[in-house]
Amino acid sequence: MRSFLGHWVPRPWLALVLAGFWVLLNNRLSPGVVAAGLLIGLLVAGFTDRFWGRPTVVPRRPLLVLRLLGRLLGDIVVANLSVAALILRWWRSPRSAFIAYPLRLRDPVPVTILSSLISLTPGTVTVDVDREGGRLWIHCLDLQDEQALIERIRQRYERLLEEIFP
Repeated sequence: MRSFLGHWVPRPWLALVLAGFWVLLNNRLSPGVVAAGLLIGLLVAGFTDRFWGRPTVVPRRPLLVLRLLGRLLGDIVVANLSVAALILRWWRSPRSAFIAYPLRLRDPVPVTILSSLISLTPGTVTVDVDREGGRLWIHCLDLQDEQALIERIRQRYERLLEEIFP
């Protein structure tokens, strides 16, 4: 059973994000533009609500999401610097490789989040999710040590996702 507000505004965050994009697209902050953005956001949220479905997995410790995002942002900066250094050292060829990352996570939502986090970090990309085998196939631009990379992903991301989605 939905709350009263949930009945009239089924996806309030979606409506607000759409309204924000509307204001950005118009490049003007006026009451009319904001009102039109809110109206469009509410209409789109209302019309698309039945297609979203209900979440199958809900974060049990949502504050840990902030720690995960902080780690991700820090890793993105470090990985960008590493990729830039790799490009500037043109005389050294990168050692690109595919690795099979053994998953501890089983639920599709945390596995999808983990594979997205890996792909967001420059130098690595998830190329396949093997649900039956319980592993991610990851391409690395410059692989130094496969076991070290697996342990780094496990320590920095997967363990935190296990806490967020127990």
